[in-house]
Amino acid sequence: MPKTLIRPAQAADLPAIIGLYRVLDEEMVDLQPEFFCAAPREEEPIRQFIEAPDADYLLAEQAGAVVGFALVVYAGWTPEFSCVLPHRYASLNDMVVAREWRRQGVGSALLGAAKRWARDRRLEYLELGVLAQNSNAIHLYEAHDFVEATRTMRCML
Repeated sequence: MPKTLIRPAQAADLPAIIGLYRVLDEEMVDLQPEFFCAAPREEEPIRQFIEAPDADYLLAEQAGAVVGFALVVYAGWTPEFSCVLPHRYASLNDMVVAREWRRQGVGSALLGAAKRWARDRRLEYLELGVLAQNSNAIHLYEAHDFVEATRTMRCML
């Protein structure tokens, strides 16, 4: 398999990013239909992250085609409470790989690039959220040294 090229997104990449969000959103609906819908994504919020100095859509390319992305954002400092040690960190807000490119190293390449992005900014860790039902993503993240740090629980009323 050819090496995955990772690069920051540009405004011209908006259609590819929106197409990949359709894949991500459909899967989120499948996993938690009570919370998600596959409504069309608006361009402006994506464009704002593309242009932001403290965020990047990292795109994965194979043979010139965008096959995945990771949205990584400088999150800032941990909350200022006397019992919390201060840390600067990044957040991996979204990540998706086109279905036909999964299990071929694209997700691993994106995670490696996201970690480098955070290290290059001298941040102390990279944080992400994942749906509890998304076992494939959880296995990928665990294989890349992510560990569960908190757990969000919900009671439907």
